[in-house]
Amino acid sequence: MEIEKIPITNRKDEHILLVSQEKVESTETTWLEHIRFVHNTMPELDLDAVKFSGKFLGRNISAPIIIGAMTGGTPLTKRINVSLAKAAQKYKIPMMVGSQRVILKRPETKSSFSAVRECAPDVPIVGNIGIAQIATSENFDYIHEIIDNIEADAVAIHFNVIQEVIQPEGDKNFAGVLQNIAKLKDQIDIPIIIKETGCGISKNTARQLFDIGIEHIDVSGVGGTSWIAVEYYRAKKYGEVSKKELGKLFWDWGIPTAATILEVQSAVTRPESTKIIGSGGIRSGIDVAKAIRLGANFAALARPFLIVALEGESSIETFIEQTIKELQITMLLTGSKTIEELKKAPVVIGSSLKEWIEKRKIDFT
Repeated sequence: MEIEKIPITNRKDEHILLVSQEKVESTETTWLEHIRFVHNTMPELDLDAVKFSGKFLGRNISAPIIIGAMTGGTPLTKRINVSLAKAAQKYKIPMMVGSQRVILKRPETKSSFSAVRECAPDVPIVGNIGIAQIATSENFDYIHEIIDNIEADAVAIHFNVIQEVIQPEGDKNFAGVLQNIAKLKDQIDIPIIIKETGCGISKNTARQLFDIGIEHIDVSGVGGTSWIAVEYYRAKKYGEVSKKELGKLFWDWGIPTAATILEVQSAVTRPESTKIIGSGGIRSGIDVAKAIRLGANFAALARPFLIVALEGESSIETFIEQTIKELQITMLLTGSKTIEELKKAPVVIGSSLKEWIEKRKIDFT
């Protein structure tokens, strides 16, 4: 899929171009490098006996790996979604779609999302809408349209406040969102996933969400793609000098991924039902293992899947197989036969992450 040869005519495609070709990664790290597994020289395990299949949103999955929310709404993004959905179905891993807001104004774009369910009938598929839409809605009839569009197993509400205020055409009213999330929860019969977009979630915010009955949080911390950086490039292109400078200043704003997983985990009151998705700069099976050890139940990757999707379906499959193998080997080298054992594997925490744990009074063992 040669993106250079495809006309870029709208924001969705422009985002794909920028994320795939510009330096949009955070200049800060995920802090996952500050957690080290203690190597088990003698694991007494057969690699093939290491298992990590399970369930997500009531469906069976082969691994705790999720194709993160990316895109939809254009012919280019439909091609990307179809390729990713085919791989999700083949390897039985969940997939999130990008914001479906576009289908509410342009119904002709629905197939760029519905094609995901058509290609992946048996895996968990997660819908997507933004915080700004939820905050300003007087009713939620449109959410049912979003759910029906992909036969969603859950709907994610993405929290992208800083991106919106820097975006040339972004929203700026987020008042009343917690109350509206509570109202929405009572009006739909599938779970709501609260999802950040690269700035992380604190334990204080997590507690507010848990208090209204939210049980799924995708932390999306600092260390991966910076959507603030993406909007910096767009503001620069359109001559929005003030917003370009804001993008430069807030490029790395937020909580690093390792720290935000610990923050959210420390706020959990119902561990038997709460599910945490670790995301934000997850780049390998080792990262997936570290996210799980810190308290996540699953790990989501977005930009890595986008890059291989632009290369073709075989590249997606190779990437999934490699990531799964990396996770499996990491579990072997920690003596972890199951995910539950991985969650208890010996680790050493150092540097900035150790200081964060101490200063934030987070209990981690």
